[in-house]
Amino acid sequence: MSGAGHRRSEGPEVISATRQRCRTPTVLLMRHAKADRPPGVPDRARPLADRGRTDALAVGAALAGLGSVPTTAVSSPARRALETTEQVLIGAGWTVPMQVIESLYGGRVEDVLAVIRSSEAETLLIVGHQPSWSQSVAALTGGAVYMPTAAVAAIAVSDRGQPQGSGSLLWLITPRLIEGGARA
Repeated sequence: MSGAGHRRSEGPEVISATRQRCRTPTVLLMRHAKADRPPGVPDRARPLADRGRTDALAVGAALAGLGSVPTTAVSSPARRALETTEQVLIGAGWTVPMQVIESLYGGRVEDVLAVIRSSEAETLLIVGHQPSWSQSVAALTGGAVYMPTAAVAAIAVSDRGQPQGSGSLLWLITPRLIEGGARA
């Protein structure tokens, strides 16, 4: 309906029992950026490659431009995920609380869903690994998406208590879509 006194909503929201406006929680699901594979370095300790650092900074700047400021950042304990999270926050110019969650290194979709269920953040950045990141997008939205390194999927989750199947993919960005990101 259009006309005087009516305005369009800027995004998904619900009205609580107290009539306060509450936005639908948004999950920014990010795969870690491109990592090096130095000889003799355990998988968990692999650092970002130069391209990974550049891509993570560029993605951070792009996220800041989209206005998707997380209330909390959550990362796998793997070095490449931690470095990705740090570079994204630097690139975006954000200072937000960061948590490291051991189970995100294991690669299970259920662990990602558990993080979403336990968070009260309005916008939650979660950084982790394939193949569980593509699988998590599918579990949340019902759609198949491939998450290349440093990709971010923004998903509005309508039921935080039961997030599986309750999400809507809002957008997906990759370094190739961003100025300053990887071109090859």
